[in-house]
Amino acid sequence: MAGSGVDASPDLSIGTRTLAVLYPLFAVALVVFCIRMFTRTRPKYRLNASDYTVAVAFVAEALVIALTTVAVAHGFGRPSSYLSADDIEIIGATTFTVFCVAFWASSFARISVAYLLLQITQQRMWRVVLWFSIGIQVVIAVASDIAELVQCRPIRSIWAHDAGGRCFPPDAIWMMAYTFVGGSLCAVDFSTPWANTSFVRKGIGMVSDVLFAVLPALIIWKLTRSSVEKTLLTVLMGLGVVAMAAGLPKIMTMHTFDPRSPNVVGDMMPLYLWSRVEEILLIIAACAPLLKVPIENSLHRRFGLPRFTPQERSLNTVQSRTYPSVKTEFSE
Repeated sequence: MAGSGVDASPDLSIGTRTLAVLYPLFAVALVVFCIRMFTRTRPKYRLNASDYTVAVAFVAEALVIALTTVAVAHGFGRPSSYLSADDIEIIGATTFTVFCVAFWASSFARISVAYLLLQITQQRMWRVVLWFSIGIQVVIAVASDIAELVQCRPIRSIWAHDAGGRCFPPDAIWMMAYTFVGGSLCAVDFSTPWANTSFVRKGIGMVSDVLFAVLPALIIWKLTRSSVEKTLLTVLMGLGVVAMAAGLPKIMTMHTFDPRSPNVVGDMMPLYLWSRVEEILLIIAACAPLLKVPIENSLHRRFGLPRFTPQERSLNTVQSRTYPSVKTEFSE
């Protein structure tokens, strides 16, 4: 054993199994993201705020996956007692960076969906709700990073054994993190006898996921489109529910995770995994609605189904003025 020997756990790593889950899932996100960007720039350039924000989310998640790979290479997912002090320090530094970046991946994916919904609704009430949701997501990301960055001085003392810094008490960090509801997961202080843990609860994040999944159905079914097209759009825009479902096991894992465990480096991996799965699913859900055109073209070529066309409606009706066509975002 390279560590202190206080833990008699077998030297088994779940880090590689975690990567075996994350790599294929991230590959799906990569494909979906590339298809979205291709359809938004061909035959003409139509990128807007929704595309730019999901691009930020994707880049942030790519950095998260890269840092996770580095951490696993140094033993992240193995019992702590089998790791050297240098490996634990590297794992601490990389995962701390992950926690700071991951807030932006999840928040910007949700913001992208909100911007997309703003393009297809003119109702004042829904627009106010969407802008409020965007503001909340920005506040969550900023406040969560602040909570991470101020918990110890110097920051290096969060993961380094010899930094000799000062940190907030665990209870204060816990309370501070629960105040910033809705981001990712936790930061661990590897330099103390206990593990200072900052849990960021899922409340606002899950409410946002439900809102962004249900709201499209309320809007889309009043648009001047065919029932088949509206069903397809509702399904594609409702994929946020899947991401919300991935957050449920994370909540259950949060309640069973012991930050003071001598095997904290290995025990935190399930919580870490579910957090990354949720972020990737959010990115996929944010990109999925823009797959409507490729899916429509594929159905037309392979099965001869007619292309979706708007239903005719008098321009003088209240419904035609309140719920316009979604041609700009989904039909070109």
